[in-house]
Amino acid sequence: MRTSRNRLICHITCATGLLLAIMSGCSSNKVNGSSAGSNAVNQPDGRTFQPTGAAICLQKMIKEPPNPFHLSFTEKSSDGQSSSVEGDVTSALVNYKLRESSNGNTTAKEKHWARNQLTELEIDFAIMGPVPWHGELAPVQSTAKPAGSERVNGYNTTKYSFDSALEPLPEKSTFLALLRAKDYRIKGAAWTTNDTGCLVKWAVDLHQDGKDGNAKETYYEGNVTKH
Repeated sequence: MRTSRNRLICHITCATGLLLAIMSGCSSNKVNGSSAGSNAVNQPDGRTFQPTGAAICLQKMIKEPPNPFHLSFTEKSSDGQSSSVEGDVTSALVNYKLRESSNGNTTAKEKHWARNQLTELEIDFAIMGPVPWHGELAPVQSTAKPAGSERVNGYNTTKYSFDSALEPLPEKSTFLALLRAKDYRIKGAAWTTNDTGCLVKWAVDLHQDGKDGNAKETYYEGNVTKH
C-alpha cells in the first residue's frame, strides 16, 4: 500500500536529511544501531524539539512498553488517500487495526501480536505508517518553540509549535532538494514527554508544491494515551 512505500522512501531520504541537519548545526541526538531496537532515545532539555529522537522513543515505547497504552494515528491527503492505525499495546500483546483508502477503495486489517512475535518491520512500516517521520518534521526542527507544559493523554509533556515559514532560507533550500519539491509549508504542534522525550501527540499540516505543478495537502494527527 501507499503508506509502506512512502515510509520506505522516507527512511532513505531522511537519513540524508538528518545528516545534513546535524552538519548545519541543528540539534539532534545520536542514533546507534536499528531505530526501534536501539537504547538511544531523545534526551529532552525542555528547550528544543528533537523529532528524530521523539519518533525513535515512540518506536521503543511500542516495542518495550513501560505501561499499557492506546494509540491512534491518522494521515489524510488531499488526493483522497488516507491511512489510520488504532490499537492497544501492553507488555504481553499488541492489537491494532490498520485502515487504508486509495482511489475510493478501502482496506482494513486487524492484527494481533504476542510481544515476542512483534518485529521492527511491523512497527516501522505498519503501526507507525501514518506517523510523521523525519522527512515531515526535520525541516521545522529549527523553528520549533516550547509552548508550555501540559498534562496530555496521561503524560507530563512539553508542547512545541512550529512553522516552516520561519525556516532559514539556506536550510529550506537543502530540504527542498531532498523532498524534490518546488515549495512546502509545514505547520503544527507536537507534544513530547518531559522525562523521555517520546512523541505522544501531534497535529501537523503539510503543504507541498511539486515541481510538476501539482499541489498536495496532508494532515497528520496522533495520540498515545496511557491506560
